[in-house]
Amino acid sequence: MLESGHSRKLYPIIALLLVLLVITGAYIITLETQRKPDASGQQQESASLQTTPREDVSILADLGEEPNWSSLDLWQDTITRDDFYYLLTEVYTTDDTWKRYISIHEDHAIIRTDRTQPGATYRLNFASVISEASPDRNWNSVGELPPGTKDKPLAGVHIAIDPGHIGGDYAKLEERWFQIGDNPPVQEGDMTLLTARIIKNQLIKLGAKVYLIRGSNTPVNPKRPDDYLEEATAKALALGKDDEKTISYYQNKFFYRTGEIRERARRVNLAFNPDLVLCLHYNAEAWGDPLKPELSDKNHYHVLLHGALTSNEIAHDDERYEMLIKILQRSHEEEKALGMYMAQSFAAITKLPAYEYTDANNRAIKADEVPGLWMRNLLANRIYQCPVIFLEPYVMNSREVHDRIQMGDYKGTRPVNGEQKLSIYREYAEAVVAALRQYYLDYRIIYQP
Repeated sequence: MLESGHSRKLYPIIALLLVLLVITGAYIITLETQRKPDASGQQQESASLQTTPREDVSILADLGEEPNWSSLDLWQDTITRDDFYYLLTEVYTTDDTWKRYISIHEDHAIIRTDRTQPGATYRLNFASVISEASPDRNWNSVGELPPGTKDKPLAGVHIAIDPGHIGGDYAKLEERWFQIGDNPPVQEGDMTLLTARIIKNQLIKLGAKVYLIRGSNTPVNPKRPDDYLEEATAKALALGKDDEKTISYYQNKFFYRTGEIRERARRVNLAFNPDLVLCLHYNAEAWGDPLKPELSDKNHYHVLLHGALTSNEIAHDDERYEMLIKILQRSHEEEKALGMYMAQSFAAITKLPAYEYTDANNRAIKADEVPGLWMRNLLANRIYQCPVIFLEPYVMNSREVHDRIQMGDYKGTRPVNGEQKLSIYREYAEAVVAALRQYYLDYRIIYQP
């Protein structure tokens, strides 16, 4: 009897312990649930991580911004399925990786807008027939311009000239500098600016409204390398590195190249709104030590249009979006026609051979059978929202070109290897201006009094 009574006294204690055990177990389960969310929770978490620098490195291009996909609403029902498919597969991509991100149906396409969220998509409706109206854009094609004249075939054409690189005190940092002995150093940024000024003056005489995206050897980008520490660190970590040398390399690169081009794009797209951008560059072969550079016997030219996104590039949400803007604005039609004239003009005036990409299938597409005309996905020709002609004539460290650079700019002609030639800067300008003059004379309505 005593043992039985004692047991009964323990019942309330045992019950209390059981209740506490149940409450504790429920609390632990709740914590585990919060710490390990379900699939939808994981997607939401991934989406929020897109704003962190490390995620941006893989989801977006370097220093890229999250796209505003709703802006594509401007082009609903403006492009046919056939035109869209042709431009996507023959111009803007190098393989069929696009199928991971874009599915094409009879009357619409479904485009993935966020690589981390399978359900995030945008629907683009196709037009049933080809529209005679021009697509919505801030530039005029040659066919949309009012009549010009024989003396001023470029009247009313707005052209922005982008002198590649920066030059001046930044040339060494950009790695666009080399010097042979006591000769003046070769600085590409200085050379492109001098060429741009000559082209500008000649185009103005033909009636064009011309803007220089930069007018001096100073950056357009207001930031400096120290401002990119966070982004550079994230980039290095994404590549599996965290050493100071790698981080410093990307700080510099984001300053003088990626950030600089993105700032120039803001001028082009928000201030100038040109009908055409000319990106001026001089090419080069590998020269090794810039204080003891290797000179080359190679010399050539080529002209680049936008296109040829690789599998890694189209995987970036922003590059996919920017490609679609190019497709929907029909930039390629204008670029290709202009590019053909430009490539032919450089061949005729410089008498240089056309450059050939040996790994064309990986990063470039040849534009038809025109020698020297290629399509590549470069940052400038992708984010400038108008037709862009990207020029790469001359090899700076070829023996002949180096000698011509040392001669500087001059009026008239001088002997070069037994021939009378313009300065290299004026020869470059002549090829550009002759191509533009003839293109607008041939394609534009010319007023005949």
